[in-house]
Amino acid sequence: MRIFLIVILFIFSVNLKADEATTNRKIDSLTSLISIQSGRERVETLIELSALYRETSAEKSRETDSQAGEYANQQGLENMRGVILLSMGKTASLTGDYDLALDYFNQAEKALKEANNFVELAKTYTNKGLVYKNMSEFEKSIESYNTAQAIAEEYGLVEQLAGAAASRASTYFSMGDFEKSMENYLQAKETYKELQDSLSYAKMMLSISNIYWKWDQNELALEMLLEAKKVFEEKNDLEELGRALNNLGRMYFQDFNDNALALDYYQQSLTIREKHGNQLGMAIVLANIGNVYRGNNEMDKAFEFFEKSLKISKFIGYKEGAALAYYYMGVAHQVNGDYKASNQMLDSCRKTAWAAEMTQYDSPVNQSKMINSAALGDLAEFLEEFEIYANVHKSVKKELDELKFTELSIRQQLEKLSPELEKAEARLEAQKRSLIFYKITLASLLILLLIAVLYSRKRHKKKLE
Repeated sequence: MRIFLIVILFIFSVNLKADEATTNRKIDSLTSLISIQSGRERVETLIELSALYRETSAEKSRETDSQAGEYANQQGLENMRGVILLSMGKTASLTGDYDLALDYFNQAEKALKEANNFVELAKTYTNKGLVYKNMSEFEKSIESYNTAQAIAEEYGLVEQLAGAAASRASTYFSMGDFEKSMENYLQAKETYKELQDSLSYAKMMLSISNIYWKWDQNELALEMLLEAKKVFEEKNDLEELGRALNNLGRMYFQDFNDNALALDYYQQSLTIREKHGNQLGMAIVLANIGNVYRGNNEMDKAFEFFEKSLKISKFIGYKEGAALAYYYMGVAHQVNGDYKASNQMLDSCRKTAWAAEMTQYDSPVNQSKMINSAALGDLAEFLEEFEIYANVHKSVKKELDELKFTELSIRQQLEKLSPELEKAEARLEAQKRSLIFYKITLASLLILLLIAVLYSRKRHKKKLE
């Protein structure tokens, strides 16, 4: 196994160096092009160069944006101001400076409206939505995406329409609404397929695989994840490759119980994210690495990584990351037998999640706190947590009862229909064509009713998961 991991790390390092060389060649090419360009073309190339630098150095990206801004001011290219501000906002967002990112996006919004640049305006609203999502301000996030969608629909901007749907899906995912998330991802996926945009299509595959993983469809999730990873490697998209590697690590740790391979994938992801200065991505993967060490019973290392993750999440205002780190620390303290410390971390997780309107931690925190209170002999707290548990399961029982009532109603309707259809057959025996029509109608009705029942059961199953 050790030799296998060394081989994987060697191959990854070689590929990473090759990808870096490809990026550097593109940077050199654009730098040479800038020296012979002028006017709008020069600004556009500087913006493209800034986007490339975001893959390797946030500082160089900021410097390039500043160069574009200074040149545009010198040349009186006021209509390019919004595009430059949008690029500045993207870089600030990547480094986790969300307040600065929103400031740039708000300025870009105003400038792009004045320039009637509706393509970049739609992109600006989408990027604002992503920042709000990372700040766990989900209502503002959805509102921004909807504005981007409205602009895209009004001006026939198909690509921006897909971008708004994909981003909206990511917010619904963070909120724990996986059905709405899947609906929006599928919408974006089909659009990117029609546009023959293989990279964006692969991004949707990656995101959809995450939902399948949440629904315990591990084989399908892994298949889609590996397919997406291959495209990211071919397209040299290191940011998305970092996401894919993190998700692979999570699957191998939580589902395939291969801690060594999981840690390897996480380390690869961390290497990419550290190189790009992707603070949010670093916070996530650091917490996941800590969880592997917790699984290996290396508690000192586990808490070291949890603390690093929590520090970054707090610094950039990433509530989702903070909740994750708190929860992992709560579980680790529980495994250590320190139930009071575990409760403190779980309470912090619950408080952070509730403040951000995240529901995915409700059940695991509740169950972990019941275990802790039982171990501590704290009957009052156990009963308090058990009441929460019971109320949740009462609501589930209510949904089951409603489903049973719906099924019963459908059966009664079918029983009422059956005699009428039999009489119709007797009266219309001579009219074979009409009889066939009635049979087809009945069969269709039964199929629709069956689909309705199965769909209701499926929805209930998803809610339980």
